[in-house]
Amino acid sequence: MSIAVGCEEGSPPIGWTGPKERDDVPSLLMIVPSRGRPSNLDRLVEAWRTTSSGHADLVVALDDDDPALYQYNAHRVAMVTVGPRQSFVSWTNEVAVDHVDDYRFIGSMGDDHRPRTVGWDRMLCEALDEIGSGIAYGDDLAASPILPSAVVLTSDIVSELGYMVPPVVEHNGADTFWLELGRGLGRAKFLPEVVIEHMHYTTGKSAIDHIYLEGADRLERDRRALDRYLAERFPAEAGALSSRLGEPRRRETAARGVARLAPNQR
Repeated sequence: MSIAVGCEEGSPPIGWTGPKERDDVPSLLMIVPSRGRPSNLDRLVEAWRTTSSGHADLVVALDDDDPALYQYNAHRVAMVTVGPRQSFVSWTNEVAVDHVDDYRFIGSMGDDHRPRTVGWDRMLCEALDEIGSGIAYGDDLAASPILPSAVVLTSDIVSELGYMVPPVVEHNGADTFWLELGRGLGRAKFLPEVVIEHMHYTTGKSAIDHIYLEGADRLERDRRALDRYLAERFPAEAGALSSRLGEPRRRETAARGVARLAPNQR
């Protein structure tokens, strides 16, 4: 895997400038897998630049066989990792585990998310500092508060589990898992004042494309896999994780409602 900070337009995003080589590493790393959507990333970076308070790094995960690879331009804001094609979940897990010791918080959003609230990164980090360990998420103006489509976790959770999303799924179900995890641990913080808008096609905010269609094709398979995981493995893993994390500084209760597995944020 290779990572670069920024890339010139028309050139491949390769090289290495990772957080371990820097003295100014923020608290939070946000992971954004993307494929075939350089214009989506452009709009995300534009929103990021006008709303971030400097508490977060952005890393974009790109497939090396993406026909649009050379069209990506991270505007000297994002770190970029390029490697063999992977699913949304696989990319998220790989980057999260690789950097779990570099950041206090690890987050995920899609290339179709747009931070709208100035200081959103600081606010999510501060909310997690109050809990100690847990998950925090804002209003995506779509599925929130029932499903956290863009989320931040404390890195100790990723370190203990060995993943950010159960690897039994490929594309869908990350948001459902994060909600169940937060509820199971009593460590989920919803911040309605933090808006990270999800420009998903199901809300009419974007056009359907091949990435959305691929996710929809995997929906039923991911649903069955996640249901099995939640029924067979999750109770024991959540219980063990809760014991290792200890008591939260302040116990939180996730928003109640029916979590419906829908095409995820990619």
